[in-house]
Amino acid sequence: MERLRKQLFAITTMFVMLISMILPYRAQAAETITVSQAIANNSGTATVAGYIVGYTTSGGGGKATYDFEAPFKDDTNFAIADSPTEKDATKILPVQIPASFRPTFGLLTNPSIVGKKVFVTGSLETYFSVPGLKSPTAISFDGTTPPPDEPGNGETGLKIRDIQGQSHTSPYKDKNVVDVPGIVTYVVDGSNFYMQDPNPDNNSNTSEGLLVYKPSHGVAVGDSVTVSGLVKEWVLDGYEEKLQTDLAMTEINAQSGKITKVSSGNKLPAPIVIGKDVMPPASVIDNDQFGTFDPAEDGIDFYESLEGMLVSIENPIVTGPQKYGEVPVITGKMDGKEYTKEGTPLLTHENQNPEKMLLQLDDRSFVTKAGDTFDGTVTGVVSYSFSNFKILTKATDLPNIIERPRTNEITTIQKEEDKLTIAGYNIENFVATDTAKRDKLAKSMIENLGSPDIIGLIEVLDESGETNDGVVKADANYKALSDAIKDFGGPAYAWTDIAPVDGKDGGLPGGNIRVGYLYNPERVTLNKAPKGEATTAVAYENGYLTLNPGRIDPTNVAFNSSRKPLAAEFNFQGEEVIVINNHFNSKGGEDPLFGKNQPPHLESEAQRVQIAKIVNNFVSDIKEKNGDANIVVLGDLNDFEFSAPLAALKGDDLTNLVETLPASERYTYNYQGNAQVLDHILVSNNLAKAAKLDIVNFNSPYMKEHGRASDHDALVAQLEVVDVTAPDAPQVNPVIHNDTIITGTTEAGASVKVMMGKVELGTATADTNGKFKVSVPKQKHKNILTVTASDASGNISEETVVDVLKKNEK
Repeated sequence: MERLRKQLFAITTMFVMLISMILPYRAQAAETITVSQAIANNSGTATVAGYIVGYTTSGGGGKATYDFEAPFKDDTNFAIADSPTEKDATKILPVQIPASFRPTFGLLTNPSIVGKKVFVTGSLETYFSVPGLKSPTAISFDGTTPPPDEPGNGETGLKIRDIQGQSHTSPYKDKNVVDVPGIVTYVVDGSNFYMQDPNPDNNSNTSEGLLVYKPSHGVAVGDSVTVSGLVKEWVLDGYEEKLQTDLAMTEINAQSGKITKVSSGNKLPAPIVIGKDVMPPASVIDNDQFGTFDPAEDGIDFYESLEGMLVSIENPIVTGPQKYGEVPVITGKMDGKEYTKEGTPLLTHENQNPEKMLLQLDDRSFVTKAGDTFDGTVTGVVSYSFSNFKILTKATDLPNIIERPRTNEITTIQKEEDKLTIAGYNIENFVATDTAKRDKLAKSMIENLGSPDIIGLIEVLDESGETNDGVVKADANYKALSDAIKDFGGPAYAWTDIAPVDGKDGGLPGGNIRVGYLYNPERVTLNKAPKGEATTAVAYENGYLTLNPGRIDPTNVAFNSSRKPLAAEFNFQGEEVIVINNHFNSKGGEDPLFGKNQPPHLESEAQRVQIAKIVNNFVSDIKEKNGDANIVVLGDLNDFEFSAPLAALKGDDLTNLVETLPASERYTYNYQGNAQVLDHILVSNNLAKAAKLDIVNFNSPYMKEHGRASDHDALVAQLEVVDVTAPDAPQVNPVIHNDTIITGTTEAGASVKVMMGKVELGTATADTNGKFKVSVPKQKHKNILTVTASDASGNISEETVVDVLKKNEK
């Protein structure tokens, strides 16, 4: 568990004990340096602040290798970096762990400390052949405060339910408690365990379970214990901003207290069966800003009332792929809710599905997907980490999985010669060196998407991938993907993009992700115009883009650390089509659904609204200059169809095709078991009526082990850019003997032709109101004429047959 606390160790003499208590605080009181500074100036003694990112496995030749996921080999070292998600070996500092620190800081014993911020005081010197830190004299977690005094005359006679209270904060916070009884139900690591009162009361609002912290506690599941220590509200594992966003867990810090083992091998308390004994709220997470503790209505209060307790779920249904050891589940489907075909609840504006729970496994290799079902009961302890309540359980204790057959979904859109197909596809940090992924993507574009005419790609890395070396071009990546598509029987796609300025567009550090296009030159052509540069803005003048492709307002501050929209103009069977590919800023930094701030503050949304308005203004400018312009706006917009950014993007000129689909089909992404739309295709209103959209769900419900190529699903739209609808038959006014003008109405701008038999008598073009006048030779009574109209695309109406009348006959 992530703890911002100092670690003290019992030494044989009082003098050494005092030293061991002082040094950790001195480590934080002294001026600290960053990991990058420690690497750059690797000599002398210093206190280094950094995040634990993994374990150093080997070193040699000036390079070290690291293991970033449990299980770890031993407790002898950890590796730290300036970012908790760092994977670049050149930015990581290996740290030696002396034996005295291993019970608390060794990764074999305490794998859950990965991601925690620590302060380490020691000798900066080569370790594993790279700059490192050896022989630490002090190691402490960030935010450590001195341990409390030995509990003496603390509160006695308390039960766990008294300490938990009917609230998210214990009524005994920061108070010493003495001899609190419980049965050990779950051991997290050498420093943390959960216990529960085997004799509960009848108040379902108070939890009977509790977390206990004590280094080298030595207890086992089934032990009956009494615990003395300080009651704390502690924020466990989480992201860097967790103290500002996450809920705290109530715990007893027994570091300076004591744990007394009464007996061992006891029967565990009966778990609460969720879905039978208690029902989680199905619509509300919090509606009163924690004003009333109401587990029956508020999901956030419901899980708090079970904090630290053993719970069970009978035959839970999996609603998303396993990630980071988390498996999202529900007890079953509920009436009145929309679910995907795989059985995943859909995220809506009104409902974020608080009944969905996360199993936290000790095995990140566990394979499962949306729609699978556990064949039996899952039991675990309710905890909280990384902005969510979790049910802690061990993979080896799980029942078997009843697998839903994997369906390799293919698009329902059937290609037609005179209709344009366009796809949007986030290909998740693609680089050509990942040949397995390259082949999966290539096959998916042929087999699942039907080889669209244009594919808007999102998250294409530069050619060096994650290596931060100044490389920005990505042609080798596009070529590798295009070649693979051709090798698997698809078209020979051409490609285009504009490389970003190094490090300015956000995303994976060093990766320079961008948006770009694959297009089939046998079906479309990229209009000729100068290719834009990273900081040059495209415009629309004289019926065409000034740059092709070109970036929209790329120096606007709204695009700081985010991708710039890329406009490209294609010609399809004589018609111009402008496509704008986007990758809006991520939702990172937003408050979590189950966080301490209710309602959650959507901090990143404002930037997406700004970006959306810029793109909308660009579209509106085109439409003002050319009302018939064909425009497609697509990409990973990192927000939902009902969100403020999408409303700003649509404006009055665009239609979001996602909104034309049934609710159960609106998803391109699965986040912690909620199906949701992040990727969209919008079209100018003139294209909307005849447009078709298909979201092809062959990725988001699955793990890589199931064959998915990306974490996003792709969208395919079919558009009638070329007009294939003939005008209605012309309405012709009566023609009288001796008339030389034929008048009537038809489609505005249509060409009208008058025939008598096989002889053409005359033609004219209808005005903007559809009225026409055709000059013909003087007509005679009983002549039979035929009148047709044809539009600009060559579509010809049915004939209108006209009998020439005699004078005074109508």
